[in-house]
Amino acid sequence: MTVHMQVVLADYAVTHDGKVMMAGAGWSQVGSGPFASALAFIVKVPWDMANQQIAIHAELVDEDGRPVLVNQSPLSLDIGFSVGRPDGLRPGSDIDQNLAVQIPPIALAPGRSYEWRISVDGEHRQDWNRGFFVRAPHPSS
Repeated sequence: MTVHMQVVLADYAVTHDGKVMMAGAGWSQVGSGPFASALAFIVKVPWDMANQQIAIHAELVDEDGRPVLVNQSPLSLDIGFSVGRPDGLRPGSDIDQNLAVQIPPIALAPGRSYEWRISVDGEHRQDWNRGFFVRAPHPSS
């Protein structure tokens, strides 16, 4: 059994009171030059996975599948969490767990595609990945 999850690219994201607050969400293209971004994870944890450690791994790769390096290290995230069963929740219900990670400004090569590859407890599903394209700068007139 695994979690159900949506991953959203945003300019900014934070969690508050169990909810994800996002600004500039849902993009798949960015301009050239350094940009800040965030990954928001909207997770539904199955009832049977309550009180277990769950590990999300996200790694940024280029269009050739090579890890993106920042200071000679791959840009990746490891997020561990567990959820309890809230009082009053109907047995068998999914349990909400929303997460947000702010990524410091990075500069990526323009004219290329990139992808956050996501796995949960070692399981990889293509629909969890989020790709984007870095536009080339506009020529000066």
